[in-house]
Amino acid sequence: MSARESRPESRWPLPPAWMWACQECTDRYRVMKDTQEASEEYARQCGPGVDTDPLDSVVSSQIRLARHLADAHGDHLPGWDPACSVCASHQKSIAREEREAERSEDGELRVAAMVRLGGEHRARHVFAPPSVVQVY
Repeated sequence: MSARESRPESRWPLPPAWMWACQECTDRYRVMKDTQEASEEYARQCGPGVDTDPLDSVVSSQIRLARHLADAHGDHLPGWDPACSVCASHQKSIAREEREAERSEDGELRVAAMVRLGGEHRARHVFAPPSVVQVY
C-alpha cells in the first residue's frame, strides 16, 4: 500500500451488498478496478512524467459505473453530502436550471441533464474514495 493509499480520503470503500446483486454493477466495477490496477502498474513501470492512461480509461470506467448506478439504482444512492463541495455545486446547478427552465425552449432537457450529472456524482460516493469523488 502506498503512502497515498493509506490516507483515509484515498481508501476505496467496499461497495454495498445491493451492488453485488446486480450483474451489470459487478461487471462494471470489475472493469473499473482492473483498469485502475493496470494504469497503476504501468505508472510503476514507466516512472513519473509518463501518461499511463492517455485515453482516460480509468475515469471513463468510473463514469460508466456511476451512470449505471444513477440510471438503474437511483433509489439506493446516498443523498447530497453537505461536506462535499462537488455535491453543493451540483445542487446549485440544478436549482439554477430549474429557475431558468421556463425561459428556455430546452429548459426541461437542461434540468434533466443536471439531475443526471448530479445522480452520477452521488453514485461515485458509493464506490470511490473522497479524494476521487470530490474532484468530479
